[in-house]
Amino acid sequence: MTLRAALTALLLLTALPAVAQEIILVRHAEKGSEPDPGLTADGQARAQALADLLKSTPPVMVLTSPARRAQETAAPVAAQAGVAAEVVPIPPGDIAAHVRLVADRLRTLKAGQVALVVGHGNTVPAIIRELGGPLVPDLPDCAYDHLFRWDAAEKTLREEWYGEESACD
Repeated sequence: MTLRAALTALLLLTALPAVAQEIILVRHAEKGSEPDPGLTADGQARAQALADLLKSTPPVMVLTSPARRAQETAAPVAAQAGVAAEVVPIPPGDIAAHVRLVADRLRTLKAGQVALVVGHGNTVPAIIRELGGPLVPDLPDCAYDHLFRWDAAEKTLREEWYGEESACD
């Protein structure tokens, strides 16, 4: 192949639209009231609803906070996708560091890959912002049904709802 042909091929390849990396972000499902609570029966049903929703687009990466409720929310999706959920640490008192660690890990995705992040009412909006997304308000304590889809190539955010409607006023 001549140099001119190689350069032409490279230009054509770079002119093609990028295949999106989709990052799905949710707050953990309904939780109990004990210290480091697990999921309630409603929360377990919501975690399964999330797995059902993502069956056709399984993530290659599943990230969670260290909280038991986040890990239990992610478990059905990770099992269905055949991947291990990765726990991203929260340094004591440093949510911003956790947000940066999650965003840095997400930036390793390749074109066309899907990731799931299970966080909290305050970390999901912060992660969206760290990825270059719009300002999203913190989720109220009663909101468990929000799902955000961040298209890393297009830099667009879609908000959806899944599972049973949350009991927020």
